Amino acid sequence: MKIELKRTDQVGVTVVGGGAVNALGVVRCFGRRGIAVAFVDSDCDHPALYSRSVHTRLVCPDPDESETQFVDFLRDFAENSRTRYMIVPLGDAEVRVISKHKGELQQSYLISLPSFEVIKKLVNKKEFYKMLAQMGVQHPTTYFPEDISELESIGKEINYPYIVKPAYTIPFRKRFRTKCFQIGCYQDLTGAIEKLRDTNLEVVVQEIIPGTDIYMCSTYFDKRSNPIAVCGYDKLRQYPPDFGSGSLCRSNWRKTPIELALSILKEIGYQGIAYVEFKKDPWDGEYKLLEINARTSLQNRLPARCGADLEYIAYLDAIGQYEGSSVQPEEGIVWIDEIGDLLSCLVQLKDGRLRVRDALAPLRGRKVYAISAWDDPIPSLVHLSNLSSALLRLLWDRLTTSTRTMMAR
Repeated sequence: MKIELKRTDQVGVTVVGGGAVNALGVVRCFGRRGIAVAFVDSDCDHPALYSRSVHTRLVCPDPDESETQFVDFLRDFAENSRTRYMIVPLGDAEVRVISKHKGELQQSYLISLPSFEVIKKLVNKKEFYKMLAQMGVQHPTTYFPEDISELESIGKEINYPYIVKPAYTIPFRKRFRTKCFQIGCYQDLTGAIEKLRDTNLEVVVQEIIPGTDIYMCSTYFDKRSNPIAVCGYDKLRQYPPDFGSGSLCRSNWRKTPIELALSILKEIGYQGIAYVEFKKDPWDGEYKLLEINARTSLQNRLPARCGADLEYIAYLDAIGQYEGSSVQPEEGIVWIDEIGDLLSCLVQLKDGRLRVRDALAPLRGRKVYAISAWDDPIPSLVHLSNLSSALLRLLWDRLTTSTRTMMAR
């Protein structure tokens, strides 16, 4: 399906936040079509700030730490600009804050997001899994400890392995640099409890569905909560290898999980772009819902390459120029996060979980790359530099921690 814009200079796009991979895919989506792109983030070293697709580069307050200042910044930018913008938030914090202040910001921006009530149910994992239980949607068995003592009692009673994951992802990841704690024995549980003891972080305890059959689908719902486009793909590899973001994905149409995802989003009155993640349980063959994210995915250029460019479709719909029709996305196209997948393969090769020929086998055929672009090379170099700096900081932290431990002895 080829979608063309009647006039490309009437509405620009303000892309806000998100990781390097996600943001680069979205700014290039619009910039390559000649649409004015403003990129806004609290990180002055964000690779998307260096993209040729971006014409306005802005560093804003952190929405997690300065919500009011963040909203004021966005409003002031729009009011002082001669261009009308659609706003596209890419990070969980940006989605939450912009949805919360949607009524205020709609005076300055076109916004395609669900209500704040819907966002709260998706962002807070306690509320999310309780909602799934009420809807009768199959998902991993989940427990909701109210405090540390209850976490310990639940952790002792259920079978290993399982995970302890945050109710709110961002503060947990900022503090611990991981998505969850993997609990394989009592010592792992006590270690997690000690890390959480002096925090106010809410957590849930969740069973681990065995196997590696993970399926994701991305979709766009219009303001009447009708699905306009959808694309599904297999998550072949991820980084970190056990609980990470997809680093190698391949488009594949699976009717059962796609229909389930669309029915759930329809039932909650969803609007905007979402991606839904399932894992197929080998014990009963059922798809268990892992999460719903109210934003674009890292793999956003994969649906686009398959014929369902969700971000552009959402833009055309927002400005009243979408004239396309439903299309069956192409299958068998591979999306690669070049750096993330290399790291995933190296870890698994080291652990003996992956052979070289198995690492290379999925790379055959048609491909789309997450970062690299001949027409926009600088962000790749910035991204690599940022990752190298982060790795050096991590090694330094571990070295100093080890040294302090030895001296204490």
